[in-house]
Amino acid sequence: MSTSSSQKLLPHLGFVLVYVLWGINMTSMKIGGTEWDPLVFNGLRFASMIPILWVYTYFYYRSRSLQIDIQLKDFLLVCGLGILNAVGMESLLQYALQFSNAANGAVLGRGFMPVITVIIALATRQVKLTWRIMVGIPLALGSVIVIVSGGAGGFHIGADTFRGDILLLMRSVMGAVYLIGMNRLVSKYPLPLLISLEMTAGAAALLPFVFYYADTSYFAAISKTGWFSLIYTSMFATALGFSIHNWSLGRLGAFKSSAYGYLLPITAALAGFFVLHESISLYQCIGGAGVLTAMYLVQRDRGRSPVHTTGAATNSVKL
Repeated sequence: MSTSSSQKLLPHLGFVLVYVLWGINMTSMKIGGTEWDPLVFNGLRFASMIPILWVYTYFYYRSRSLQIDIQLKDFLLVCGLGILNAVGMESLLQYALQFSNAANGAVLGRGFMPVITVIIALATRQVKLTWRIMVGIPLALGSVIVIVSGGAGGFHIGADTFRGDILLLMRSVMGAVYLIGMNRLVSKYPLPLLISLEMTAGAAALLPFVFYYADTSYFAAISKTGWFSLIYTSMFATALGFSIHNWSLGRLGAFKSSAYGYLLPITAALAGFFVLHESISLYQCIGGAGVLTAMYLVQRDRGRSPVHTTGAATNSVKL
């Protein structure tokens, strides 16, 4: 394989790795994450990464003799995306699942995100509609529904899940906004700076809830399994996962990146099979084959990618 082909393949492999990490995280959350309040869990998750991320960012800039400099509008954007991610996506997902179920979460909370992303991308002329997109996105969404429809607690919409389902759809909209917003930044600034700012803003938004809800007795009641879940989510699913995610995002664009979200039900099912010894049903096998076919169609699409522009560094913030 030539160097050029390898470089083109790397962001695709990056997204596969990301969704393997996030699939394992679903199992981790099943094992220990339910012990935590969503706001406390995510507040600690984001805050625990801040020292590591900023130390790495400092040495990244120092080794290259660079100065941390970011336009004010981009600084506000990345901080807003950090708050959106921490509060509007991660915490909202855990909260919504209290009123719905995991199957609806996979379809409505994540499955609709690529659909919304492609609608926005088409409206802003970032991509053009092709037959691969017209076939691939509905096929992927339908396949996810097949995956989660088998057995008890499968995908369904009714009065008993309505409140949670609305919140899950809101989460998909926020996810699409996050992808498109971050896609504007990853080609302009070094990734360590963006991740550090994003996580810091997310932590700042959630830490007040940590101080309000959690005390010594709260932490003492968390088992070793619960702490392990927090460590895995912080180190691997968050710090490593979002770093690879946003690096790959800058090379594929928001639309093609969002389509990889359909891999999560597959990687989550595989993680449950190997770690929790859960069974894999015929529904999951059929749906998984459909998702992989859809991924092939979407990623082979030759539609126009987003065009990045780099403005002059006026009204900048120096850190």
